[in-house]
Amino acid sequence: MVYAFLVHTLASGPCHVLYSAVFANEQAATDSTNEDLREVGKRQLSHVASRVQSEYSFRRAVGGSISNPSDLEASNELLSVMKSGIFKLYPGEPFVTEKIVIWKGLNNCGVTMVCEKYENRVTAQTVLGNIVKFAEQHCNMLEKPYEVLLKPDRIEAVIHHFLPCGQLLFMNHRVVRQFEKELNLTINNKA
Repeated sequence: MVYAFLVHTLASGPCHVLYSAVFANEQAATDSTNEDLREVGKRQLSHVASRVQSEYSFRRAVGGSISNPSDLEASNELLSVMKSGIFKLYPGEPFVTEKIVIWKGLNNCGVTMVCEKYENRVTAQTVLGNIVKFAEQHCNMLEKPYEVLLKPDRIEAVIHHFLPCGQLLFMNHRVVRQFEKELNLTINNKA
């Protein structure tokens, strides 16, 4: 199961979480109020986003990057030049249990999934790629990450179709095409 999904900034300086969806609750070691748990959750997600920002900065410095993503026309080209990675979070760093973090990033936009340690990483990377592709089509988030703040309903629709209730689904091209049709209908009905 996917624990959380994040869209956040990757530019140097403080990392801002622009959108987050948490699909599961961790058992807290202490008895806390809902507000305390909410603050702990925000800190955990902020820690993950900062770690992804650090990984992205390192990979960008080592491997070079494209200076202007608008030079790339097709979304498939954008996906092919995105930096991506995977790393493990050990218990207590910041979650109670071990988690796997899978991320993709380009320029100032990072998209991250925090998964349980037993999840299929290849399926998670495929699902994350589909989410990025369709979120880019409907929100233009890779060029303008702050569009996510203006169009959270579109991000939610993409997540609802490709990551329902935090469950990773194995999808072949026909299922993806069907989900794409349903997503377009959903977004067009909301507009």
